[in-house]
Amino acid sequence: MMNFARSEHQIREQFVPVQLFDVCNEAINLLRLNQQQKPVDFINQIDPHFFVLGDAQRLGQVFINLLDNARDASPAESSIRISSRASSTEVWLYIEDQGTGIDAAFIEQLFEPFFTTKDPGQGTGLGLAMVFSIIEEHQGDISIDSPCDKVNQRGTRFCIRLPRHTPTKTNVPALIEQ
Repeated sequence: MMNFARSEHQIREQFVPVQLFDVCNEAINLLRLNQQQKPVDFINQIDPHFFVLGDAQRLGQVFINLLDNARDASPAESSIRISSRASSTEVWLYIEDQGTGIDAAFIEQLFEPFFTTKDPGQGTGLGLAMVFSIIEEHQGDISIDSPCDKVNQRGTRFCIRLPRHTPTKTNVPALIEQ
């Protein structure tokens, strides 16, 4: 709940250049630690040249929540693809699963606090509300396309739009070699 109470102005003053590819990889690595979840293949296709000004930890929370939800919705051994595209001023991130999709009646409510489509005891309904709040803090927006595979009537795609940051040698920390 403290995340919702923080001042947006206070948060933006602390923003630094963030490489989205690395933040996504960290989220994937954390999710892979939970061996009790169903096995899925996370495919990070985010262009490593895409940066935003932001808080890497908070953006990591966005990836963790969306990827964990995608895993919950997906069949075992399926793929969850994270891709990107950009213009000179914006970056779009796409997280796409192969699950059954989201009922159209629920899409408008998904980002409301305490709303969940999960069974009782399986979710708090705060994850997507937090995702929405963090994306807004970063002056972006998020939308849902479900089902995204119109032919087979399955899958969900979350699309996040964020302002793009173009790093220079003086405004970005050295990248860690992996």
